Amino acid sequence: MRRTALLLIAALSIVFGTSVTVRSQSTQSQQAQKGATDKETVVRGQAWFYQRCSLCHLGRIIKDEKFNSMGPSLSGVLKDASPAREAEIREFIQKGTLRMPGFQYGLSPRELDEVIAYIKTL
Repeated sequence: MRRTALLLIAALSIVFGTSVTVRSQSTQSQQAQKGATDKETVVRGQAWFYQRCSLCHLGRIIKDEKFNSMGPSLSGVLKDASPAREAEIREFIQKGTLRMPGFQYGLSPRELDEVIAYIKTL
């Protein structure tokens, strides 16, 4: 249900050209605020991911009468990753490849940080 709502928000933001902003309620303790900030970052990253990345990394195409995703699964790509690995993935997302567009002009540094925070949870 939540995934469907985020997909709908991302689709509407593409159609109307607006950015997606997700906020949660503030908490009382400083540690809880830090956790909420991290959670907000991941939620915003998830929205950016569904808006910019999901078509290829979650979308399906029919090839040889089977459904396949166009891009590789990102599950576990940044799970317990070192800072060097995270920097490598960040550069990959920014510059792109022949099969994947680069997002150096499509995502701000903050938005890219949010996408990476979300990918870490996959």
